[in-house]
Amino acid sequence: MPRENKYLKLEELEAYAYANGAELNFYPPTGVFTMRDRKDIETWVWVINPYTKERVKRVRELDKTSWIFALQDALERLKAASGALLQAKSDEKS
Repeated sequence: MPRENKYLKLEELEAYAYANGAELNFYPPTGVFTMRDRKDIETWVWVINPYTKERVKRVRELDKTSWIFALQDALERLKAASGALLQAKSDEKS
C-alpha cells in the first residue's frame, strides 16, 4: 500500500486555487505566497498561516490540512476584497 504524502506539492496548490477562480503565486525575492483573482489581477491577498497568522513562506511550512485552511481563508478574503473593489468602482461612476 503506497504511503500518503503529508505535504501538498506546489502544482497541487496552484491547481486548487485555479479551480476556485484564483491564481496562487510565489515570489522568491520576498519568499511569500499571494493569491490573485483571475478576473481582476489588481485584487490580491497574502496567503496566511492559519495558526501563526503570519505569511506563508514555504510549501512545506504547512501540511495538507493546514494548506486547505490557508487557501480557503485566502479565497474568502480575496472574494471580499474583490467585492469591495467592485463597490468602489461603481461608486466612482455614480
